[in-house]
Amino acid sequence: MKPDIIISVRFFTPPEGGRNAAVEGQFYACPLFVEGKGFDCRLLLGGRRFELGATYEVPVKFLYRELVLPMLTVGKDVLLWEGRDVAKGEVIKVIEE
Repeated sequence: MKPDIIISVRFFTPPEGGRNAAVEGQFYACPLFVEGKGFDCRLLLGGRRFELGATYEVPVKFLYRELVLPMLTVGKDVLLWEGRDVAKGEVIKVIEE
């Protein structure tokens, strides 16, 4: 699966209102919010484990790339949502087709 963007992301810890467990596996599915609008995406984890409170660079694939890419530029803030905000990130690269 070819990513659409790369983000630098930090998952919130439980005291910060985040998840209760690390994120791990091949991918993590969640809405990614940009300017208050949510877009379905997959974070491509590649079998890595993302500990809460740490910052990681991760590729992201959108379900409907054409809807969100016009809103994304390097430096744009994003939020990951799982019933509540669970991570904050920043776009560090937009991948052209």
